[in-house]
Amino acid sequence: MPHVLIIERDDRARALLQCRLASNASVKATYAPCVESAGEKLTRRKFDLVLWNSCSDPTAKSDFCQALEALAGKTANTRTIVLTDEEKPNALEARGDFFRFCRRPTGEEEIFSLIVSGLREPRSGHNGARVDDSVAIEFEGMIAAGLPMRAVIRRILDAAAVDIPVLITGETGTGKDMIAAAIHKRSSRKDRPYVAINMGAMSRELIASEIFGHERGAYTGAQDTQPGIFEQGDGGTVFLDEIATMDEKTQVSLLRVLEEKSFRRVGGVKNIGTDVRIIAATNEDLEKQVAEKRFREDLFYRLNVFHISVPPLRERPGAVTVLTDYFLSHFAAKYGKDVERVSPETYRLLRHYPWPGNVRELKNVVQTAVLMVDGAELTPEFIPPRIHGEARCDSHAEATGSFRMGSTLDAVEKDLIRLTLAGAGGNKKMTAHILGVSRRALYNKLKRHHLL
Repeated sequence: MPHVLIIERDDRARALLQCRLASNASVKATYAPCVESAGEKLTRRKFDLVLWNSCSDPTAKSDFCQALEALAGKTANTRTIVLTDEEKPNALEARGDFFRFCRRPTGEEEIFSLIVSGLREPRSGHNGARVDDSVAIEFEGMIAAGLPMRAVIRRILDAAAVDIPVLITGETGTGKDMIAAAIHKRSSRKDRPYVAINMGAMSRELIASEIFGHERGAYTGAQDTQPGIFEQGDGGTVFLDEIATMDEKTQVSLLRVLEEKSFRRVGGVKNIGTDVRIIAATNEDLEKQVAEKRFREDLFYRLNVFHISVPPLRERPGAVTVLTDYFLSHFAAKYGKDVERVSPETYRLLRHYPWPGNVRELKNVVQTAVLMVDGAELTPEFIPPRIHGEARCDSHAEATGSFRMGSTLDAVEKDLIRLTLAGAGGNKKMTAHILGVSRRALYNKLKRHHLL
C-alpha cells in the first residue's frame, strides 16, 4: 500500500482530506502541519509521495525557497507535489522529475486527484531511466497487485457490460465472491437485488429449497410457503458459490431456469417466471466432473458462457508484499495498533510460503499478527510456525543440492538433520515438524549420528 505524507496546516482542509482518503483503502496517509515537523517523519520512514501545501505553511511565507530546499533535502528520490502560488525555483530544475509544482487547488477532491495521479506516474531511477511505479489498484473492495489481477479486472468489466451467465473458477480464498459482487455492481442490474448463496455450506437436501423455495407442506417442517433466491433476486443477480456441490436433480432445475427463465418451488405445481443473471463459482475442475459424469455437460456449457479464471496468490508476483502492507495498515487502524512496518525477514517468510488458502489465509495471518504485536514492526515471531517451516524447507532444499553422488544414505540423513536443526535455531520440536518425524524418532537419529 502506498504511503503518502501530507504537509497541511489548515485543520479543516486536513480533516476533509483525511475523510476523503479514509474511504480509499489503497492509500495510507500521514500528516504534518509544516515542513519543520515533516522532517522528523521523513527521517523515520520512506514515503511514496509527499504533498506540501506551502500556502498554509508559515515557514514558506517567511522564506519559500529556504523551506523548499529543506524539504528537498529530506525527500531525495521521492516524488513531491508542491501546492504554491510561487514560481518554480530554478535551483530545483535538476530535480524536476521528482518535484511537481501546482497552483493551489480549490478543494480536497482536486488534491486527492493530484495524489492518485502522482502515485500512478512513472518514477525516475538514479540513472534517469523511467521505471514503472507498482501502485496497487483498489477495485470494488479488491486490491489488485500485478498483471494477473489487472487482467481479472478487465474481465470483470467485460462481463459487467453484457448480460450473460458467468463462471468464475479459482482456488479457495482467491476472492471469487468479491468478483461476482463487482460484476453486479458494474452491470446494468446494479440497482436491483444481489443474492448470494454458498451451496457447499448446506446439505444437498436443502439446496433446492433454498434456491427455488418451497410450498407449505412440501416436506416435514415446511410449515409456510417460502420464496427461494430466484424470487428474491428477480430483476437482479444470483450468485451460486460452490456450484459443483449441486446434486443432479437440482442441476436439471437450474438448467430450466437458464433455458426457459422459469422454475417451480419444491412441492409446487406451477411455473414461476424469473429474470435473473446467474453467476456461478467453483474451486473444482468442472470439465473433469463433466467427463466423470458428476456434473451435467449441458449445464456446464450454459454456465460457462463467460469464464473468469482467478490466479492463486502464489502465481501473482509481488502481490504478497502489497497485500501484507494493505492488511497491516487496515488492521492497525481497526484495532488501534501502532505497528506500521514489516521487517525484511517477515517479508521473506511470507513470500516463500505457497499460501494454499490464498488471500483469505494471508489476511487471517496478518490480522492475528497485528493483534499480537506490541510495537511498530511486525517481526517473524508473530508469524505461524507452518510458515517458518515452509521457508526453512525451501532453504534446506537448496542446501541439499550440494550433496554429492556416492554419498551414503546415512551421510545424507545426518547432513539433512544437521542443516534442518541449524535452520530451526536448535529447536528440536520445530526440526521434527519440518522433517515429518516424531520428537522421539528425531532424538534417536540425533544419538545415532552423534549430533546430541
